[in-house]
Amino acid sequence: MNHQRDHVLSHMKKLWTNWRGSLHRYVKFKPLHEALKDVPKEVDKSDWEWLVKEHFLSEKFKETSIRNSINRSKLRMPHHTGSKRIREIIYELGGKDGNLPNMATIFFQTHKKDHTLVEPEASKKYAEIQELVQSKPSLTNIEVIKRYFGPQKKSHVVGLGGGITTKELKGGSSSKAAILIELNATRKEKRITTKRAECN
Repeated sequence: MNHQRDHVLSHMKKLWTNWRGSLHRYVKFKPLHEALKDVPKEVDKSDWEWLVKEHFLSEKFKETSIRNSINRSKLRMPHHTGSKRIREIIYELGGKDGNLPNMATIFFQTHKKDHTLVEPEASKKYAEIQELVQSKPSLTNIEVIKRYFGPQKKSHVVGLGGGITTKELKGGSSSKAAILIELNATRKEKRITTKRAECN
């Protein structure tokens, strides 16, 4: 329970941070008096004043914003998921039924733009990943990621987004990912068995 609580709290913190960051669009390129007047509908006026003055206009925020803009401009293979989280895409591609898509599918779906890969680096990397997945289908997604992107950070895995750790994705029956897959498969099997019993 403690592990789940920490995971949920961490996810909530990330959602809060992302939502707060999305409000910066109301402040960008505006003088202070205009930014203060342009209060988002879902934010209290006094909270908005504090957020603009103490957060968005702080030196720390400005430095971070500039650094992030520079880092984004250097990306050779940016993802094109928009506001949709990578985990949500994985869920829709079969994760909800316990059928996790392979890394080639995930990479293509998160880097495509109008059904094609536009960056040459992304196209090259996709071809390499696809070839490996086809020649060695027993490899887990994290093994494929490590081979092409190197060791991963504790709180972020390339191609799978934030909030996922390499520890959770390692193979073996004790891993969280394996347990979730097994649980979903069991639930699916139970539903099928129940439907068959009802038909008989």
